[in-house]
Amino acid sequence: MVRNAASTILVVSDSATPHRFSGYITEILLMEGYNWFTVHDLSSETLTLEALSRYQIVVLAHIDPPSEVQGLLIEYVRQGGNLIALRPPREMAGELGLSSSSGERSMVDRYISLSSICSLNMGVELGPLQFHGRGENYSWSGEPNAVVAYFAAEQDYVTNYPAIVIGTLGDGHWAVFAYDLAESTVLFHQGRREQASNGIRPDQDGDLQFKPNDLFVDFLDPELGKIPQADLHQDALVRIFEWIASVNEPIPRLWYFPDGAHAAAFINGDSDNMDRRDLDNVIATSDRYGVPYTTYIKIEHHPLLEPSEEEALRERGHDFGEHPFVDHKPTLDEMRAGLKFEYDAFKKRYGHDPITNRGHSVIWVGWTESAKYMLENGVRLDTNFSGARYHRGAYLNGSGLPVKFMDEDGQVINLYEQVTRSTDDGWTTNKGFARALSIEECIEGGKEQADWSMDRFHTVYHPYFHPLACRPSPRSVQRWLEAMLEHCTDRGFHFVSGTGWVNFNDSKRAIEMTDYRFDEDSLTMDVTMQAGSSVDGSTLALPNIFHGAAISIATLDGATMEIKPQHLEGREQVLFSTDYSAGQSKRWRIKWG
Repeated sequence: MVRNAASTILVVSDSATPHRFSGYITEILLMEGYNWFTVHDLSSETLTLEALSRYQIVVLAHIDPPSEVQGLLIEYVRQGGNLIALRPPREMAGELGLSSSSGERSMVDRYISLSSICSLNMGVELGPLQFHGRGENYSWSGEPNAVVAYFAAEQDYVTNYPAIVIGTLGDGHWAVFAYDLAESTVLFHQGRREQASNGIRPDQDGDLQFKPNDLFVDFLDPELGKIPQADLHQDALVRIFEWIASVNEPIPRLWYFPDGAHAAAFINGDSDNMDRRDLDNVIATSDRYGVPYTTYIKIEHHPLLEPSEEEALRERGHDFGEHPFVDHKPTLDEMRAGLKFEYDAFKKRYGHDPITNRGHSVIWVGWTESAKYMLENGVRLDTNFSGARYHRGAYLNGSGLPVKFMDEDGQVINLYEQVTRSTDDGWTTNKGFARALSIEECIEGGKEQADWSMDRFHTVYHPYFHPLACRPSPRSVQRWLEAMLEHCTDRGFHFVSGTGWVNFNDSKRAIEMTDYRFDEDSLTMDVTMQAGSSVDGSTLALPNIFHGAAISIATLDGATMEIKPQHLEGREQVLFSTDYSAGQSKRWRIKWG
């Protein structure tokens, strides 16, 4: 059969829905490398069974579809379609075999627990995960191994209510998330709105400063902080996609990192109290390992670095952004004006936008207002989210990937947040209201973070090393920096700069699938992809085993590609990498068996 790229995944949404975060499901698809989707907005388009039948998978966002639309979706499944529904209406869930529970109808901001007997969870970690928002409680009388995850009232108190369940109906397949994966992900990423600087409970950690950490106090379970919980929820969605694909057709996916790397490392620091020798030292140290270093530079330190020098260092792969500071507790207006002043000074000095940002004292105002103010000034990636009191070393926003914000109106803000996992001042002092660690403890903890990024979670390892802190002294962190550069190099991390990481993720999201053909008899997939902008190391991820057969042939524009099965995310996958120039198309042929 021949399938147009746009006909792979359909997202059914409603721009008029009161569930304002439901549209974030498209961000999740882009983060997970499924660029090939179309959005059908019920508020402006009529949905038909014929239109649904063109798609391999339909994702129903958490909306309130009318009964006739619910009926169409159920019939689509009966006729062989594949539906993933996020917190669907109760009557629709009932059509799929879920019945109202005899107990409480719902629970809010609790946990899920992955089932050990569900085949979709083979090879993955089964510990509890938080979810945010409301989950609907249902009874399930079908096969127990169809339940991917159950709701849990507490970490160790698992209920019989399915949180994620899969099944068949007629000739088709379905999956139900009894909570809204999209809303939960937004809240994971952004914390509690009411704990923002302009909310009703600001400065929750009591440090007399407005920081991202405030948003997550009594929200992020400290026992689960070392786990990228939001990413693991998304992994469950990916496994459902692959389950559906395993009985239909393979679905191409773009991997998180360039050149098939299992993880990335982002090494940076800011100019606090440094002199030029300090900057030269961290640059020289990074150069010895062939690693880019990103410096966030204060306005008062602009004279330390001439524009010509900054340009030369950027040409060598290093990067620079602004390190702004307005006040410890600025108003929204003060923050907006102060950021603009500093960013304008950076642009005037160096002739380009500060593409990435880290604020002095990581001050954050509003819920998403800070993100909007940065974007207004050309910033595309922020690194302010860093755990402090209660959350040292945590994935503060539940993710080790670059994630975008969504405002209260349901609009995506085109700015990435890359969470910071460790800082030299946060670990070697009691600044975060925690015991100061020795350099040996920092090295051990850093290696654990890096190894978990590489082996368990496939995330970005993001430590923060101030140039000043690397100055020779009894407490110098130079040895910690060198230990992590060596360790990450040995482990095969892909190192990124701030701007480079933005460019890769923008380019990854701009890749389109312009043609798809799958021959069921020969188990051969032909896919044409076109890049919207140049990108190095774009990586295609596919299951090694399909219909019981392993990949035997892989070509790119007729040239044979090496096949190297790898165990990733609990499954055997094959990663194929290539470079694209802007507008370039390339054709993949993959044969199983």
